[in-house]
Amino acid sequence: MRIKYAILGYDTINIGDDIQSFVTSTLLDITYIILRDNYDIIYDFKTGNKIDKNQISDKIYLIMNGWFMLCEDHWPIGNDKGEIKFPILNNNIIPIFISTCLSKDVKFLENKDCIEYYKKYEPIFCRDKTTLTMLENNNVKSNFFGCLTQLLDVKKINDNDFYKNKYSDSIIYVDTNPEIIDDNIYYFYHYIDDLINLNPFERIKYAENLLSKYKYAKKIYTSRLHCFLPCRAMGLNVEFIGERCYRTEDLIYNIPNKEKLLEKFYEIIKDKSI
Repeated sequence: MRIKYAILGYDTINIGDDIQSFVTSTLLDITYIILRDNYDIIYDFKTGNKIDKNQISDKIYLIMNGWFMLCEDHWPIGNDKGEIKFPILNNNIIPIFISTCLSKDVKFLENKDCIEYYKKYEPIFCRDKTTLTMLENNNVKSNFFGCLTQLLDVKKINDNDFYKNKYSDSIIYVDTNPEIIDDNIYYFYHYIDDLINLNPFERIKYAENLLSKYKYAKKIYTSRLHCFLPCRAMGLNVEFIGERCYRTEDLIYNIPNKEKLLEKFYEIIKDKSI
C-alpha cells in the first residue's frame, strides 16, 4: 500500500511558509495538505478539495518542516478562542519532525505535553541550532538538519517563456527597497495580505509561480530566508541582506552538500515511515 505523506498548509500572510511546503512536494509523492494552525483542516494535494477528516482512516505522515510558531496569541488565525492546537491529537497523523524550528519565544512549546510528544517521535531533526539546544536541554534526542528549501532543484521549476522574456537579466529585490528606478529592476514581497483569500492548495501554486519568476533573474537581493535558501539551492546569484538571528544565522553562513543532505533526507523519511 502506498505511504501517504502530507505537507503543511497555511493561512498566514507569509508566502515563505508555503515555499517550504512546495519544496517538500518536489521531494515526495504528497497526498494531503494539513493546515499547520488547525490540523483538523485537510485538503487533497492533487485536487485542492477540502476533505472531511472523519473520512480518513489511513495513517498520514506529516512533514513538519516549518516554524512553530509566531506567538501564542496568534495560534491559530481565525480561532476566536485563541487555543493552540498542538500537539496533534489525531492518531492518524504521524509527524515527521524534520527541518523543524520551534520558536524560542513561545514557552508553550516546552511544556510537559509538548516534550512528551517530541520524545514519542524522536529523534527530531532541527532547522536551527537554537531548537536543537532547547530539545537537548529537555532530554529529547535531536540532530541538526537545516532547511528543506536547500534541496530545491531548479529543474523542478517549470520553464515559462513569458517570465523568461520579462525577468532574464533583471535585478530582483525581495522585501527590500533601495529605491532604485530602472526598467530591469523588479520588487517582490513575501508578506502579502491577499494570501488569506487563498486556500492552502492555491497558496502552493502561488509559491511555485513566484519561484518561477526568480529563477530567471541575474541578481536577487532579499531579506527573506525562504527566498534566499531556495534561490541559492537553484544556483541563482542571490544575496541575503536580512536580519541575522537564531532562525537565519545557522543557514545563511553554511552551504550544505546538497547531494548528501538529500540522501540523508530520504534515509530519515524511510526510517520514520516504517
